[in-house]
Amino acid sequence: MNVQNKKNPYLGILLGLTASFLFSVMSACVKLTSYDFLLVVAIRSAIQISLLHPPMIYQKLDFKSSFRRPHVYYVLGRAIAETASACCQFYAYQNMNIGDASAIVYSSPFITGILAAIFLKERLTILNLLATFVSFGGVILVSRPPFIFGSQDGDAGVTRFAVAGIAFCGTLCNSVGILCVRKIGNDVNGYSLLYYFSIVSCIVPLTINGITGSFPMPPCGARRWLLVAVGLLGFFGQLSFVKAIQLEEAMLIAVIRTVDVLFGYILEITIFGSALSLLSVLGALLVISAATTVGLNKIGCTLKICKRSQSTSKSTNEESAVNPQYRETQI
Repeated sequence: MNVQNKKNPYLGILLGLTASFLFSVMSACVKLTSYDFLLVVAIRSAIQISLLHPPMIYQKLDFKSSFRRPHVYYVLGRAIAETASACCQFYAYQNMNIGDASAIVYSSPFITGILAAIFLKERLTILNLLATFVSFGGVILVSRPPFIFGSQDGDAGVTRFAVAGIAFCGTLCNSVGILCVRKIGNDVNGYSLLYYFSIVSCIVPLTINGITGSFPMPPCGARRWLLVAVGLLGFFGQLSFVKAIQLEEAMLIAVIRTVDVLFGYILEITIFGSALSLLSVLGALLVISAATTVGLNKIGCTLKICKRSQSTSKSTNEESAVNPQYRETQI
């Protein structure tokens, strides 16, 4: 059960919106850096590692317990999958519209639902299945594959579809990472998961750059501060998101996170001066509407279950007070 803040009942919603804004600004900084996307991922992860040390030392966390079987397989699997997802997403942010990339990335919950039904045997409702098809249709409108819409833009259309495909691969990897977290449950501390992910996502990109011989050092100048901003925004965005989940229903925060797409389009217009495509906007609306419908339906079902349990408990207490023999029978 989520912890509710009685003094400010809207704090969780505010933190969810804050996380969406921070992540959107981070994606804009990734695009503004124009550095190699692997270098950006590595530096962001290095900053996260340094910022994670104070709370880890304060809480005296035991990280060795995370590397015991069978948790170690899922911890490493999650770290590798999320590293691949971050690399794909950062590449997409640098090479396509931020709002379009966010719309593709946000189709992850629906892919996660299908994979969870296949591998974890979780229940997949008809509404979730329909929302998945609607969301996938939105992704098609955003990516606009040439074999469906034709190659009117020539090589630019093919390149756009290739970049969208890489973004979708990042979405698949993100879904695999979520499945690993679900498999682990609450047996591993959240700081441990984030710490191991940061280590892997720092080492792997640098290793790839070292092997390929394309290890770029960021030149001097103000653009270096954008790399620091990417790390700080990503870290504090994660903290805001986790705190929002603790204060509000997870599905409500998932619905609020659809604002990422809106923020992405606003930043794309104001900072980069890009013109929006009608098909891209329509596709993003399909993804947002699917997520909103599923989220609100989940919230409604949760409220009904809570009211039903409260009414059952109330009727049981009344029956026990009126009829003492009922209480003896229950005992």
